[in-house]
Amino acid sequence: MAVGKKKAIRDFTQGNPTKELLMFSLPIACTLILQSFYNMADTLIIGNFVGDTAMGAVGTAGTVSSVLLMLVYGLSTGMGVVVSQFIGAKDYKNVKKSMMTAMYIVIGVSLLMTVIGISFSPAILRMMHVEGETLEMAVVYLRIIFAGTIAVAFYNMGNVLSRSLGDSVTPMIVLIITAIMNIALNILFVTVFHMKTDGVAYATVLANIISAISCWTILWRKTEAIHPDAEALKPDKEAAKLILKIGIPATLQSSTMTIGALLIQTMINDFTTPTLPIMAAFAAATKVEQLIAYPPGGVSDGMQTFAGQNVGAGKFDRVGKGLASCFKIIAVYSIFSACVLGFGGRFLMGLFMLCAVLLGPWWGVGVAFVASLLRNLLGLGSLMAFPGSMFGALLCGLVYHKTKNLLATVAGEVFGTSVLGGLCAYPVAIFLMGKSAGDIAFYAYIVPFLISTGVGAVIAGILVFSLQRSGVLRSMQSSLS
Repeated sequence: MAVGKKKAIRDFTQGNPTKELLMFSLPIACTLILQSFYNMADTLIIGNFVGDTAMGAVGTAGTVSSVLLMLVYGLSTGMGVVVSQFIGAKDYKNVKKSMMTAMYIVIGVSLLMTVIGISFSPAILRMMHVEGETLEMAVVYLRIIFAGTIAVAFYNMGNVLSRSLGDSVTPMIVLIITAIMNIALNILFVTVFHMKTDGVAYATVLANIISAISCWTILWRKTEAIHPDAEALKPDKEAAKLILKIGIPATLQSSTMTIGALLIQTMINDFTTPTLPIMAAFAAATKVEQLIAYPPGGVSDGMQTFAGQNVGAGKFDRVGKGLASCFKIIAVYSIFSACVLGFGGRFLMGLFMLCAVLLGPWWGVGVAFVASLLRNLLGLGSLMAFPGSMFGALLCGLVYHKTKNLLATVAGEVFGTSVLGGLCAYPVAIFLMGKSAGDIAFYAYIVPFLISTGVGAVIAGILVFSLQRSGVLRSMQSSLS
């Protein structure tokens, strides 16, 4: 039994802290983005097929439901930290007790929030200065979302418990599938059944229910350490104290930004008129902001599991090392995201060279794919971003891996993006825009790709050269190897 438990649980008390945190946190960041994508998908689809009023209603109601999500998430975090500590101490008896006690707390709070939310949705929205048809649509959406609180709570518990056991990939895969399902249901309910805000709300609740069932089914089947015995089924007072001691501050912390957004949304609503749909514009803008802001949260959440296991094992020195790694990862991401927002995507496509040099060609391709996907979701790029960025990252990564020559790597980035990426963009453009796109392929793809990636590759080359001369590059490579 003990061997089975150990095989199912990832051990953060050994190994390279930076590598462990980075590999563990990336799926968590994706999971956070995908969770926010539910309301984002509701907002975009309802805005395109119904109108600005419905879009503003879903955006405003989504801000309120985010407070609910943060409340449940904070309490689940309390459970996750406590469970991580007991896992680090190899105390599986208390792992089960903590899990079951947390489940009782979260279920109780979820039911309370469901009753309060359904009863007071109109009053909450009026306090936010939502009026008229927007109020009616927002109330319908919010009540349905509140009715599905228990599904959100169970998914978040499964998500946090899975992370405590060292598995951040399973919740991400589950959410990828259900996010696609949510979009499909949104389109079905709105375009085929001609529903409005109620349609996208029902789609979200159904997707949440499937997420919760899937996540817990996978957890139960692969991890014997969480199977409760008769003793663990009883609520444990000491476990409850530990969970609330961490969960309540975590809830307040996670809710601070959301409540701030709620207050700003209230002020924004006062400026909205039928001819000036500021509410809808703000709803769209906040979704963009969330995509950028969530990845550091994924690293912080990963650090909670890392620290919990090492505290439980008494390895406090590794906690400090993990915290330093956490700061480094967030600092690098913050600089990168600031550059993307400040200078735009095309001129920085060459910076994928840095990722390919540090992590290898296939990681470079993966990062290029995700960045191109985000650019398309944010309306900052087209489908042509995929072949350009991915071929450039692949070729420069392969060249650096074989030659370790920086000039050849820069040339590989430029050739891969402009020539190979431009040529691959050609059939994509013909498929999307017809044969007439072929007449301008050279000028529309290869030349612009050459100019944009040239600037980015030179910037990246200077950066990598500086890191190489200072010895930092070798240190970063060894810490990630």
